[in-house]
Amino acid sequence: MVKLNSAESIRGLACLAVVFSHLSLSFFPYLHHFDVNATTDSALQYFIHHSPFAFWYSGTAAVFLFFVLSGYVLSYAILRRPEQAKTKIKSMLIKRYPRLAIPAVVSCLLVWIIFMIFDIDSSQANGWLQAYVTQPINLQHAIYEGTIGSFFFAESDTNWVLWTMHIELLGSLILFLLLYLYKVKRVLFFIGSVALPLLAWYWKGEGFFLGILSFVIGIYYYLYGRPLKLFPAIVLLLLGLYLAGAHNTSWSYQWLTPFMGGSVYDYCNFLAGVVIVYSILMSRRLSEKLDKPFLIWLGKISFSVYLIHLIVLYVVGLPVFNILLDQGLSFTTSALVASFIFIVMTLVFADYYSRWVDQFAIQISQKIAHKFE
Repeated sequence: MVKLNSAESIRGLACLAVVFSHLSLSFFPYLHHFDVNATTDSALQYFIHHSPFAFWYSGTAAVFLFFVLSGYVLSYAILRRPEQAKTKIKSMLIKRYPRLAIPAVVSCLLVWIIFMIFDIDSSQANGWLQAYVTQPINLQHAIYEGTIGSFFFAESDTNWVLWTMHIELLGSLILFLLLYLYKVKRVLFFIGSVALPLLAWYWKGEGFFLGILSFVIGIYYYLYGRPLKLFPAIVLLLLGLYLAGAHNTSWSYQWLTPFMGGSVYDYCNFLAGVVIVYSILMSRRLSEKLDKPFLIWLGKISFSVYLIHLIVLYVVGLPVFNILLDQGLSFTTSALVASFIFIVMTLVFADYYSRWVDQFAIQISQKIAHKFE
């Protein structure tokens, strides 16, 4: 139970990293410095970007954490009672799409409604946020992306975070197949766990491959992970946090360029997700440190936070930022205060979204699965 609670806590903290990442892109873009021609007058932004301590706003590492955790948790749900594994696979196969799609499409409908009602000035924010909130969105497109586009084609204009649903759904389907093979014939499981990620690479490229591979690694963690003593677990965790802070232009990671070329950011963030999950889940001591009520709650609402935080940024964060600027506060102070208020309100709204929408999706998916029993 401690291990599952810590998995929830990891998911919650990772979701906050996604939120911090999008805040940095909205107000402090040099923290990521994706635009290599960009400069900054802020010594603090410059220091953070080039330091090895940028893990706290690594949205990409967080996404890989999500995928590895999904692989682990779904494997636990299916294999904890081996005699029911095949029945569980069938049930979860039926439930997976509606469980993900209902909250996703509702988030897209909320985006459409809010963008239709409100026209909030984004001119003082960075171009990343401006590009999102000024795009035209119609009802048909919102429904399409929430139900089909994001899940089968990684299309996510309406809600930019939904690109991960493509990997989340297909990774789950591959996991169900692999665990079925595991129960039927072990050698087919091992062959499939190598062949299917490679097919994913051939089909959709390296990024998709790394996402699917994360699911497979999560399966292996559940099946073959071995307990870690505290010291090696801490070393692995620190290594993972270091890797999570990687950026191609950061001085702290230039030594990796000869080995990884222009993919330092991608590979390090992938490895960060893999290493961090193992270091915590395989260490009872670290798992216990994360087995805290607030962190567990944060994990339970993390999917809702993920889905709605851009909406809240638009209707809460941006207006507060504009008001503070108009009152004569500096850009940095306005952005920091607005970010704090935005995060608090995101957690509040996400709690309601989790209860009303996410739980509804779980109930509906369970009812659908029961009809096929």
